[in-house]
Amino acid sequence: MSPEFTKSKCLPTYFVFDTSSSMAENEKLLNDTLEELYNTLAESPLVGEFAHVSIVSFNDEAEVVVEMTDLGDLQSLPQFSCNGRTSYGKVFTLLREQIDRDIPALNATGKAVLRPAVFIMTDGLPTDSGWQNAFAALADDDWPRHPHVITYGFGKAVQEVLGKIATKAAFIAEAHTTDKTAITAVLSNMLRTLVASAKADQLQIPTEVAGFTSVPLEYMG
Repeated sequence: MSPEFTKSKCLPTYFVFDTSSSMAENEKLLNDTLEELYNTLAESPLVGEFAHVSIVSFNDEAEVVVEMTDLGDLQSLPQFSCNGRTSYGKVFTLLREQIDRDIPALNATGKAVLRPAVFIMTDGLPTDSGWQNAFAALADDDWPRHPHVITYGFGKAVQEVLGKIATKAAFIAEAHTTDKTAITAVLSNMLRTLVASAKADQLQIPTEVAGFTSVPLEYMG
């Protein structure tokens, strides 16, 4: 058997959170729920062996708040502070740069590295121009490391935009879903998706999210 087939698989996973000023009233909930997500994932050996995780936030700027890591090596999570505008272009550009750094490092560990998965949660519209080009570069089929992108929107997010910033699935909160319920549902879905993916040894694309409606994808690579 080829050594390639005996390697354990690794899914580089990016959790991307909108931390603009519109999220300020839900800042504590976001931090608390993310802590619960981390604690649950950290207690799952199956997920820990399969997924390496990075956490990214964006407002006026985009920032890697947790570098790509084995969940077992992460001692604690930073606290998000929500302020500023919603700069989509900055985060798409950062993700492409970060993926180009992270994948070679993971390959060097001897694992079979799968295509990255990016999960984006946003509650608003982009406030910058040029974000479409930045997303096109991130999702470019000619770039061998282009990720699978799953997007969740609530608050002032709109279907027309969400469908343009996802490559595998996009969801928008239903009218009756409060922001607090939406945040909890999104993080719960991220958790279930990673657990299901670890069991299947490959990314499992979510098909439904409680309190959300699936959005038709408009992005064409």
